[in-house]
Amino acid sequence: MTNTMLSETSYALRIVRDVRVPMRDGVHLSVNLFLPDAEGAFPTILQRMPYGWSGFPDGEYWARRGYAYVMQDCRGRFDSEGEFDPFVDDAQDGYDTLEWLAGQSWCDGHIGMYGPSYLGGVQWLVAPLAHPNLTALAPSVMSADFWRCGYWRNGAFSLALSSLWLCLEVSARASDLNLIPAFDMPKFFATLPLIDLDVYAGRRNEFWRDYLSHSEYGSFWQRFELRGQYDRVTAPAFLLGGWYDYYPGEAFADFTGLRAAGKPAKILIGPWSHILSQSQQLGEIDFGAHSQLDLRALLLRWFDLQLKAMPNGMLDEPPITIFVMGINQWRQETEWPLARTRFTPYYLHSDGNANAGTDGLLSPAPPTAEPPDHYRYDPANPVPTLGGNHSICWPDVYHIIQPGPLDQRPVEAREDVLVYTTSILETATEVTGPITLVLYAATSAPDTDFTAKLVDVFPDGRAINLCEGIIRARFRASIYQPSQLLTPGEVYEYRIELMPTSNVFLPGHRIRVDLTSSNFPLWDRNLNTGHPIGLDAELQIAEQTIYHDDRYPSHLVLPVIGE
Repeated sequence: MTNTMLSETSYALRIVRDVRVPMRDGVHLSVNLFLPDAEGAFPTILQRMPYGWSGFPDGEYWARRGYAYVMQDCRGRFDSEGEFDPFVDDAQDGYDTLEWLAGQSWCDGHIGMYGPSYLGGVQWLVAPLAHPNLTALAPSVMSADFWRCGYWRNGAFSLALSSLWLCLEVSARASDLNLIPAFDMPKFFATLPLIDLDVYAGRRNEFWRDYLSHSEYGSFWQRFELRGQYDRVTAPAFLLGGWYDYYPGEAFADFTGLRAAGKPAKILIGPWSHILSQSQQLGEIDFGAHSQLDLRALLLRWFDLQLKAMPNGMLDEPPITIFVMGINQWRQETEWPLARTRFTPYYLHSDGNANAGTDGLLSPAPPTAEPPDHYRYDPANPVPTLGGNHSICWPDVYHIIQPGPLDQRPVEAREDVLVYTTSILETATEVTGPITLVLYAATSAPDTDFTAKLVDVFPDGRAINLCEGIIRARFRASIYQPSQLLTPGEVYEYRIELMPTSNVFLPGHRIRVDLTSSNFPLWDRNLNTGHPIGLDAELQIAEQTIYHDDRYPSHLVLPVIGE
């Protein structure tokens, strides 16, 4: 990751504001230009965003290093004409903007795109259109699969993110996030029926209602996905993400999808949330000063290679760079999952009293005859979100939902949380890769949720979360197939995909999994009724039974890394 042969700061700056770029339907989108104040044509960096240019002040950085930098307001946002409808017009508008850029005298025909979150999403949307001048991509903290990761996580609605973003951040031409302190946020998130949350937020919002009402996979979401289209992407991609963001699993899915299609791709994942490399302290863990990287310098190196053909050796390095937590070290790898992975089952055990951490055990030994565990899930009293993998980056709601590693003991003390823990580790155990909980469970309800967290238990008792996952029971067969309600009392197998992680459980630590049925407001509450999602105001208590015996061996599959 050494930054060598970087473009030097050698140009004066020229700024041109609010240039109107015509789209094919006659709408004009506004761009601000940051250009080297010199004759000639330059490689060009494009960022398309719905957030206004002042939030991403990178223009000077690129222009002084010999790049033309272009910031564009998305359709219907800030200075651009038209009506904003999230992601709907961004493939076409992105292509038309690339076409316009390629015809400008100051553009040498090599165009790169980069940026986080929505700025990453617009890259994935335009990439399969394969514009001949789109030379390199660098999407971060956003996936190509909006259905599975952005809004519906394995059938559960991403409530906190979607409500704040759709109903406040982008509900008007400019952001209304400054209204957050005026709301009773617990009441905001608890609004029922959920479809009316936009009204509580102050204005009816059709794309909130569209996203929420399309709770099953279909043509509405297919238009936003890159799944099955990686072979159409021609521009090399450098993906960036964080272990505690909402999208590390999808980032690796995009990376492996591109590589399988024979496309050049690199990926870097650090100990960060949605705001990359902001501070060495995240939540309650200090990952050390070396955990922070100069991401602009990394991107400069990437675009120097791809747009300027500077032979800096970046593509000769291993394609994967990850931060291994626990030992807090950067490491480069060549494949994902790692070739030396031993996918190891850790079985759930108890005498039927794993509630609140009483006697739950996690062990490589398979279970024999054991009584099941029980708990009651009441959607009127859901388990609160405490840290974790998500993209909430608005401090005004951190008292309710904050990303990152936090001590889980407050939620583990609840009677509706089952806790299974290994014995004290005598040797270090590295877990790096995808993680799955295979769960055998029954419920009294026609639909419900099951959630899980992987936790690192420190010698002083702190229970620090690493990653989490959820499954909505009606989507147990597949999130890409029509939902199927449950037969109450019947035992079903569920496969809960947790986010991938990389962590060394040090000697003296213990490995733990927490199991329950809610993580609110990260995800919407399953009301347990089986009614259409988002349209219901009826709450039903679900009696949950978790099996772990020789017939139903519930277990956590961990990617243990050997030497």
